[in-house]
Amino acid sequence: MDSLKMTPWEVSGKLDDAAYRHLIEKFGVDIISKELMERLGKVAGGELHPFLATGLFFAHRDLNLILDDYDAGRPFYLYTGRGPSGKMHIGHLLPFIFTKWLQDVFGVHLLVQFTDDEKYLIKSDRSKKEVETVANENVLDVLSLGFDPKKTHIIKDYDNAKTLYYYATDVAKHTTISTIKAVFGVVDSDNIGKVFFPSMQIVPAFILSAITGKNIRCLIPYAIDQDPYFRVSRDVLPKLGYYKPSAIISKFLPSLQGQNGKMSSSIKGSAIFLDDDEDSVKRKMMKYAFSGGKDTVAEQRKYGANPDVDFAFNAYAMFEDDPAKIRQVYDDYKSGRMLSGEMKELSARKINERLAEMRRRRKVVEKDVSKYTFDPSKFKDL
Repeated sequence: MDSLKMTPWEVSGKLDDAAYRHLIEKFGVDIISKELMERLGKVAGGELHPFLATGLFFAHRDLNLILDDYDAGRPFYLYTGRGPSGKMHIGHLLPFIFTKWLQDVFGVHLLVQFTDDEKYLIKSDRSKKEVETVANENVLDVLSLGFDPKKTHIIKDYDNAKTLYYYATDVAKHTTISTIKAVFGVVDSDNIGKVFFPSMQIVPAFILSAITGKNIRCLIPYAIDQDPYFRVSRDVLPKLGYYKPSAIISKFLPSLQGQNGKMSSSIKGSAIFLDDDEDSVKRKMMKYAFSGGKDTVAEQRKYGANPDVDFAFNAYAMFEDDPAKIRQVYDDYKSGRMLSGEMKELSARKINERLAEMRRRRKVVEKDVSKYTFDPSKFKDL
């Protein structure tokens, strides 16, 4: 695994099953067990989200404690986020689609942090104004997925700097520079903001406990590259008198070209963007999408495809809400009843349907985005 590099700021190398097994061992996370799947399915009314059923969300930390609290009638909340590095592609939607499902199933509050300060510190070529403009656009993109406006709270770091900094200093006081260097790969030539910033990202994992005076568990859905933040938080928060945050962790949506890397905004042809028109989505899918199918129609009919590594199938499964349809397409493609071209066309149609729906919602959200602003007074019911 020498070629695999993974930090919150850089991911490179082949992202296959062996890579994820390596990360599980390296990071010390637990595989989501059959028992936990059954408990989640029971809460959800018997049907797991496809991301769980297909193993896209595959690991966790203390998910059992969240379910214990829920069963006992004790509150918890969700926290996830986005580093506004540029315009969003469909791979960026993965944690948000799943987080919305969790919010709908459990009916809980959600904090969504947009780390504009992080991107200013990390992206040396970006001005504050540029980063904040991107953050505002990303907020609208995320909210267009249809989150509950009464229980969804947007935290942009610059806008909420006073509140975040107040609690971030508690984290910073109990975190050493040697820890940040070891966990995040920070080196002496990095700016000091990169050393302090993790304290800011950890704050939402306990802020509702801090402002309400009650100890409330937090469940964080995230892609596995973000795990360093929450390994540190699990060490620090008990020292401050708060629960360790729980986590439910995903793999990445691979790039169009397959498992040799995650979908990236900076690599041409690796991504389908949220503002791509219908023709662009179809063209990218037909031209670039890595196929798990065979070289000829005859071979495909005889031997079938491998949907697990097929980009078109995985993108289709990401946007199809009906688990029964996903299972049927999987079986048809794997058996050879469906050809690669047909799979790509079906996937492009499904992506375009969802993007069109998001664009309609985005116009509505844009008119009243202020209702989602983080405000400590909104949590009196906890």
